[in-house]
Amino acid sequence: MGNVLEIKRFRGGYIPQLEILQGIDLLLDKGDVVGIIGLNGCGKSTLGKAVMNMIPIREGEIFYKGEDVAGLSTTMLARKGISIMQQGGQVFTTMSVWDNLQLAFGKSPDSAYMAELKKIVPLLALPESELKRKMADKLSGGQRHQLALAMTLASRPSLVILDEPSAGLSPRAVEEMYGILGKLRSELGLTILLIEQNIARALEFCSRSYLLVQGKIAHEFKDDDILEVEKIMFNMR
Repeated sequence: MGNVLEIKRFRGGYIPQLEILQGIDLLLDKGDVVGIIGLNGCGKSTLGKAVMNMIPIREGEIFYKGEDVAGLSTTMLARKGISIMQQGGQVFTTMSVWDNLQLAFGKSPDSAYMAELKKIVPLLALPESELKRKMADKLSGGQRHQLALAMTLASRPSLVILDEPSAGLSPRAVEEMYGILGKLRSELGLTILLIEQNIARALEFCSRSYLLVQGKIAHEFKDDDILEVEKIMFNMR
């Protein structure tokens, strides 16, 4: 299959006095869909940011397709094929949906690749005139997350990090979002690192999931036994 992402003995955090991640080892092969689950504050989002070099790395190595990328900038990592959708569905709310897409694509988003994405992300299938008229701050929570996802995919990444893609969404919007993510997996064949507090969803969606407890990987799960996960998680706090 070929390794896409390999993290070895990673330690780091936002400030020197607070080391959030404490020796993370993780391996994703091409096409893997891997979940990172755990309680708030355990280091899930920090791990995603660490891969994108958004926080200082104090120890360890990060390899992307066999290349040591620990010292590369976030922009350079994106150019190499790693993209992150940050928590909350972050978009430019003072701009139209179309302008957000144009900014992400670096040109007019009307392309063969966009045509492919329109079949996956419902928001993109709206008429171009509506996308140009509609401001991003007028989108529903689910639509805003779809826009953020589309912008994440604009660089045609091979590895996508999804940080809490269901956070703050209604149950219906969560269903729609995971339907979209399922198409990304099946139709685009992306390698996905899913960071998710919705444990049941992560276990159902991912081929395997890792429980993070106080900055360390405490357990690996290859099934969706939510009761076993909760038992282990709450006993290890």
